[in-house]
Order: sequence, then C-alpha cells, then structure tokens
Amino acid sequence: MRLFLLATLASLFACAGIGDSTKDGSDLDSADLDSADPEPSPWEAPEYSGEDCPTLEDGVNSGFDSAGNDRDLLLVLPDEPNGAPVLFAWHWLGGTASEIVGWVGYDDLARDEGVIIVAPESDGNDYEWHSWDRPRNNPDLVFFDDLVSCLHSQFDVDLSRIYSTGMSAGGLWTSYLTTWRSNVLAATAPLSGGVNTSYYESPEMPIPVLLTWGGPSDTYGGYSFHTANLEFSESLRGDGHFVAECEHTGGHTIPQRAAKFTWEFLADHPKGLEQEPYETGPPSELPNYCRLPE
Repeated sequence: MRLFLLATLASLFACAGIGDSTKDGSDLDSADLDSADPEPSPWEAPEYSGEDCPTLEDGVNSGFDSAGNDRDLLLVLPDEPNGAPVLFAWHWLGGTASEIVGWVGYDDLARDEGVIIVAPESDGNDYEWHSWDRPRNNPDLVFFDDLVSCLHSQFDVDLSRIYSTGMSAGGLWTSYLTTWRSNVLAATAPLSGGVNTSYYESPEMPIPVLLTWGGPSDTYGGYSFHTANLEFSESLRGDGHFVAECEHTGGHTIPQRAAKFTWEFLADHPKGLEQEPYETGPPSELPNYCRLPE
C-alpha cells in the first residue's frame, strides 16, 4: 500500500491559492433536528453541473459526467439508501477507491450503520486530488458537488449528515473540503491530513473536525503531517470550530478501527446541533489516544 506523498508535497499548499476569495458559502440558519414535527431541511444540495444526473448504482460507477469530465467512483449502498447519511472516503496517493473501502472497512460500515459510502477515483493527478488548485472551477470540488447533488436527487439523502474522510492525499483533500465546503459537510475526519497555518482560511460555517495522525513520525519527504495537524487544529479552534485530536504512534499509517471510531465522531455531529456532545471530552468509544486539545 503506497500511502506516502511525493517529496515535493511540502510545497502543496503554497501552490494552492487557499486565500482565494471565491467560496460557495451559505447564510442558512441551523434547525432543531430533534423536533417531533420536523420542518423541511434548511440545507440545500449543490446544483449538478450537467443536465440530468446519471443513475448511481451499488458498486463501480464508470463515466459519471462531472462538468464534461468522465469520473469513476465506488458506491456502497446500505439496505435502505433512501434518506441515509453519506460518507465520502478519498483514497491515498497511488491508491484506489476499492482499496480504501475494503482495507479500512467502509463496506462493513455501510451494512452495519446504514450509511452510503462514496469512494471517488482520482482523475490521475500527480497528487491524486486537486488540493493545490484554487476553489473556482476545481474539478474535484465540482465532482464532490455533483455527487452530493445526484445522491440527493436519487436517494433523498440526509443533507444534515454529509461527511468526509480520507487518508494521506485523501486526508489532505478532506482538509481542503473542510475549508471550502462547510456549507455542505456536517463534520469531517481526515486521516493524516491537515493544513499549515500560512495557508489556512476559516470555514464559513461551524464544522466539527476529528483530526487523526501518527504523531511526530507522521512525515514523508520533508513534509510533516504532525505539524500540519497541530497547526490546522489551532487555526480551526481559534476561529471557533470544534476539534478533537486522535494522535496515535503509528506514523504515516491508518490506525486500527479507523472506520469505526471516525464514524462514531461523525455520526454524533449532524448539522444543526445546539450543544456539542463532546464538550467534556471524547466518549469511551474513541481510542484512548484521542483528546480535546487545550
């Protein structure tokens, strides 16, 4: 398994133009998700970039039209996909959608927790995902928006429970989505992702984030995921976003039970929460190396 990024990854965000002023935000108010007589969701799905959404099927979907580009993805549907939550899982450098789904155990998550798993394939970019491109016309942002749009069109998915995770290159891309799609995502859980302070911009809407990485040895090619996670955590918290940290000791690897404990955090954080459920500390379901940073 090739989890490592290229040696030039240290300059990734320097080329990203993260400070670009174009961001598709939202001024929608939060809703009481526990109401006995729920009102229509205050959140809207992004618009599809094409004319009519392709039909999405369980398994491999090839040639999904996204802004004129043919994209591929692996979709794992639960027994009842209608109204289900959605978890995006982005693969690492040199990886594939089937690898991240099978090796991390997201297929089991779909069956056991009733969540739709979406594992996109990259377009073959050198770093897999366009984490260094400006948000405007970023093909992977369009792909993400199109998938949310078409999933909602076909399955009426729960727009208060759209989540993202990913490892290494996929963790960096999830960190990027945390910044640029807080209007769509309820929470994120990047694995060995992060954003360095110099290239950070606060998400427009409150978004809880679970940061997981492998400690000081989580490095490659001179790029420190340890530093990127600590700086991302500090920046997010400084802007009022809730952050929990899970720092294991395995370096640049996927920790055991990653699918289960990251989903525990994500499922506990739908959009519209009136009170943070982890404000007194992580629950026992999370590994003992998880903490609330001071």
